[in-house]
Amino acid sequence: MNGKSTVKSLIALTMAGAMVFSMNTMPVSAAKKKTKAKSTVKSVKVVAPSGSKKSATVAKGKSIKLAVTVNATKKAYKKVTYKVSNKKVISVSKKGVVKGKKAGTATVKVISAKNKKKTASIKIKVVSGAVKKVKLNKSNLALNVGDSGKLSVKVTASKKAYKTLKWTTSNKKVATVTSKGVVKGIGKGTAKITAASLDGTGKKSTCTVTVREKQVVNGIKSLEVYNPLKSYSSSTLKVTLDSPQALTADDFKVETKSYGEGSYMGTVSVDDIYTTDNQTYEVYLVSDDIYNGRYVRVTVNALNGQKTAEVRFLVDPDTVRQVHTAKVGDDEQSFSVDNDAMGTSRSVIKTGTLPAGYKLINEPYDSARVRGIPSAVADNQHVVFTTTDEIGRDTTTDVNFLIGDGDHIVVENQTIGDQVSGMIYAKDSFYKNLYFAGGNGKITAEILNTYDGIFKIDDTYSDSVGITVADSNKLAAGTYDIPVRITDNNGKTGQGTLKVIVTTSAKIVTKVNNNSPDGTIYFYNHNSNEEFSLRSIEKESKYSGSVGNTTLTSTGYLPHGTYSVYYRMCGRKIMLNKSLNVSGDTNLEFTLPTTKITGTIYDVNNKKYENSVDVCMYRSNDLDTRYYSVSDYTSDGTYSFQGVPDGQYVLVVSGQKDGKYFETTSGTITVSGGNATMDVKLPVANPANPQQ
Repeated sequence: MNGKSTVKSLIALTMAGAMVFSMNTMPVSAAKKKTKAKSTVKSVKVVAPSGSKKSATVAKGKSIKLAVTVNATKKAYKKVTYKVSNKKVISVSKKGVVKGKKAGTATVKVISAKNKKKTASIKIKVVSGAVKKVKLNKSNLALNVGDSGKLSVKVTASKKAYKTLKWTTSNKKVATVTSKGVVKGIGKGTAKITAASLDGTGKKSTCTVTVREKQVVNGIKSLEVYNPLKSYSSSTLKVTLDSPQALTADDFKVETKSYGEGSYMGTVSVDDIYTTDNQTYEVYLVSDDIYNGRYVRVTVNALNGQKTAEVRFLVDPDTVRQVHTAKVGDDEQSFSVDNDAMGTSRSVIKTGTLPAGYKLINEPYDSARVRGIPSAVADNQHVVFTTTDEIGRDTTTDVNFLIGDGDHIVVENQTIGDQVSGMIYAKDSFYKNLYFAGGNGKITAEILNTYDGIFKIDDTYSDSVGITVADSNKLAAGTYDIPVRITDNNGKTGQGTLKVIVTTSAKIVTKVNNNSPDGTIYFYNHNSNEEFSLRSIEKESKYSGSVGNTTLTSTGYLPHGTYSVYYRMCGRKIMLNKSLNVSGDTNLEFTLPTTKITGTIYDVNNKKYENSVDVCMYRSNDLDTRYYSVSDYTSDGTYSFQGVPDGQYVLVVSGQKDGKYFETTSGTITVSGGNATMDVKLPVANPANPQQ
């Protein structure tokens, strides 16, 4: 083969190879184009705010948003359209917002814009009622990691409302919550738990949950103003710890303020504490400084966990009962129904109908008032009002309208003793005005059944009659229906009934050696947060023994419950029995200290001061505040205090001379198992003519 032939052969081979390569590579590219994935819509899903895929509920006039998910290969293919089965019941926007127009049921169909065959449907129910308020029982909750707590919720709604709520957490790594409000601590930190309405009203309530590590041994778990009788002030706090720890009264610091944005500038002294398990403490304050609406902060530095807790005291009162009396043709009547509302409030009629001529007016910058001119007789016509104040608190007022005229006397039907704020106990007494309206001239009143002389009429006024207990020793537990008849000058009559519910009490016989500085033994009821004195419950008493060795035996009656028994010295409680269970008749016997502090009062010339002075004895650590003292008024130059327990005391002696006030303070008096003496020298001389 020559050179030219070789070159031709090589060229031929090269061209052949190129053709083969070309033929082999082109089909591969074409194959790739044929196997490329086709864009499709796989599914459409729709979910209600509650998480349901089947149905949702919305209040008339409110809106909810549906959550739509389209599983598609391209973003552009995720567009949907909406179709409504009944446009008179609901409407739906392009963004899936459903609005309730009319009570009823309709279906929303979600359709893929790319593939009309891919759809999802959800049934929508429109209800005529709506949720008005959602309120959790706590605004703050402290948990350890791994521990759980239960939140309860109150839903206020109109009739036929959808009250189901959705529970959510702001941070699942800190706390979780179930559909029943059970909160579990997951990790250290803070999360907000929200209970929200699902009917489109947007009503919700939030609780801040603080989750702590397990190594926090002990802290304040909860704080409340103890108020079982639903009073408008309280002097008792209830502090609960995470775990038991022995504390003293000095360990508790209590501060108060009036405004949430303000600073704690008021300090309240702690009188005493009570606990049966070293975990839940009742903290007694020296005065009723905790009023409705005030804030309270408690600090316990002896704890190694949560040392401080804060709470606002808001009374959840019993239904307030009011009576409105008038006579047909009277001038315009006006009264409020916003009992104990905080700030401006709004009221609505919950049940009942206003009498003819009356109407409810919510003043623009004030509270609600009922106004009107009475134009028809109303005989025990009850109207119940619900009032909501600025902080969202609801109170209920039951107004009983008594409207009479010259021919009709209407008399109130009333029940007492059935509310915790107004219990009546056996062997006790009460005074109650029973109201009436109508009639002419002089009015006379008569009890038609006195129950063998237990009850009597005490006073008769122009619009009421005062009924009281004539013989409390006969007043036993039970229910008494006391019929009362009112008669006017023309012989017209009306009749009403006072129903009295009396709760069981126990007979208490107390024997004491009569050395209490103020002569009184106190019984504190832990169940009702009430303090009874021996004198207040006493039905009979007698003294026995010789002079200086007298014994007092007292018979009285107390409600059933758990009591602490004590007397007071310089305002402080001296405990006689920390926990006394009274469930039946009980005999008690106490021996009080017989220790005395005595002394002589001298003038500036070391002569016995024989003029009037006040001698006040304080505990030494109370001298600066001078909250409480035991006092002795003397004009013979001597003083004496008896029944003094061990401790340190100071005397303050004060008086007037020549119209000028003077005062001097003694040294510290230490009482330790025996009598003590302290003489006091005044900065003034005896007057020229001492008082006799």
